[in-house]
Amino acid sequence: MLLENAKLMDGRVADVRIAGAHIEQISPSLKAKEAERRVDCKGLTLLPSLVDLGVFLHNLQAKTYTELKTQAFKGGVGAIMGIDLAPLYSLNEPEMQPLDFKEAEDPLENTIPKEAQKAKDPICLHPLNARQRLQNLSKIVSGLSGPACLYIYNLEGQKLLPALDYAKMLKLPLVCGVRGYEGRPTLGIADTTPLAYKLGLPSVSPLIQIKEVGKYASMALHTKIDTMLDSVVEIEALHIATSLKNLGAPLFVQTPLHHLILTENVYQTYDPRFKILPPLKSQDQQKALQKALQEGKIDMLTSLHYTRPPQGQQIFEEAPFGVHCIENAFSLAYTHLVQTGLVSLEKLIDLMAATPARFLGLNCAEVCEGKEARLMLVDLKGACVVENPHSPYYQESLKGRVCFVFQGEDIVYGA
Repeated sequence: MLLENAKLMDGRVADVRIAGAHIEQISPSLKAKEAERRVDCKGLTLLPSLVDLGVFLHNLQAKTYTELKTQAFKGGVGAIMGIDLAPLYSLNEPEMQPLDFKEAEDPLENTIPKEAQKAKDPICLHPLNARQRLQNLSKIVSGLSGPACLYIYNLEGQKLLPALDYAKMLKLPLVCGVRGYEGRPTLGIADTTPLAYKLGLPSVSPLIQIKEVGKYASMALHTKIDTMLDSVVEIEALHIATSLKNLGAPLFVQTPLHHLILTENVYQTYDPRFKILPPLKSQDQQKALQKALQEGKIDMLTSLHYTRPPQGQQIFEEAPFGVHCIENAFSLAYTHLVQTGLVSLEKLIDLMAATPARFLGLNCAEVCEGKEARLMLVDLKGACVVENPHSPYYQESLKGRVCFVFQGEDIVYGA
């Protein structure tokens, strides 16, 4: 496949040849081979597609994954890592006893992990999932053909230490959930601020995330295991992570895109579309978070998309947490972060593609010869409107329209 007249991120216009799954050649002018498929990219910018390591799944059915990928491609997201929600909603201590052999024979049968392997997406293994308990991880990992990580959430003391041992033994990077209360939907809806008291909403103390970040950041310093802290939004927690990084901890900090765009003021409408975990911040806290982004204290951004299907009219307090937005991921980030001057386009791609790919060892997220051709063509001057009525951004007009998404020589989104 030959992409002709593509504008690259550095402003150059070039032809890009894709052979199989990889970028084979980049040159100011390439001659098309016989019967080679050609795509005219004039007026469009060629970028790496996004890598989202913070997508949450309400079930592990293959159909859920297929539908999710369709939405993701529309938003310019070429690779996703799905995290199983079910174990997170258990408020009980995890059971980590070995499974019997028959139960563990095919732990990936008809599940998202098997589908993810086909798409060469990273796989998130969860020791609280009945089929992915620690004692079965070596069997599971040996059967994987792509990158994987181990997700840690709500583990303490003697439950946490074996997880670290297995991660180190199997060379699995860690993703640590530090989002706060995860159990019942009525827990931790808002921060402990005057607005929460005014609206009568259950609140959650920032100390929960600060404590979790301190624990996992110190753990990374001790074990030297690559560790991503997921959904960090507390400024004090960012300071802790930065301090441990400076001491040599191999830490990556991921923050949801929405905390840089929305503030807690949206809660005044009691609209379930805005119910998000961790809770949205005040305007002053949001500005501090934006400053931390510019100072390099945040390494990755995520859509924090949930696959849970929406359910009609719901009372705000009783509605489940979850954001529907991945189908507009690039446009949202480009409009609210790049167009406002908060970050450059190059920095945005680093936050939402290059660094997540580097964390999990994916050979993509660069328009460079030899890299996997997970790419997108975008019209940076074009506009699109958020059509999903369940999105917090419904009917908002956004800049940066995704026109095509490529996975190797396959056009997975676009004409």
